[in-house]
Amino acid sequence: MNNNKVQVWLYDTNNNNKLTDTVLVDKGTTLGPGQTFVQPKDGLFGVPKFNADQQDWFGENKDDWLRSKPYNGDNSNQPSTQQQLMADLMKANADLQKQVNMQATVNATIMNSIAELKSKVK
Repeated sequence: MNNNKVQVWLYDTNNNNKLTDTVLVDKGTTLGPGQTFVQPKDGLFGVPKFNADQQDWFGENKDDWLRSKPYNGDNSNQPSTQQQLMADLMKANADLQKQVNMQATVNATIMNSIAELKSKVK
């Protein structure tokens, strides 16, 4: 990390102060609403929320978080149908991106070959 930068945690003041993102800012930057230098502590369940009065992060208790997991309601660590479909789509997208990259390599090779042939013909 750059020694002139510090990490800032962003939280949504319109949505129960839920953690939304992190950014790097210059040291000495004045923070605005929804920003803090306080890092969420390890072991929080769910999306961490910031208590601005106490300058501390909190999360759900473990039992509530486990009940809210989208695993068919039985906490069996089995993905839901929607999660499985999303995983399949992500894999298909990765496969297509690999094919696009391979085609770009083939196209570049063909273009180089054409350029070499043209230079030999002259």
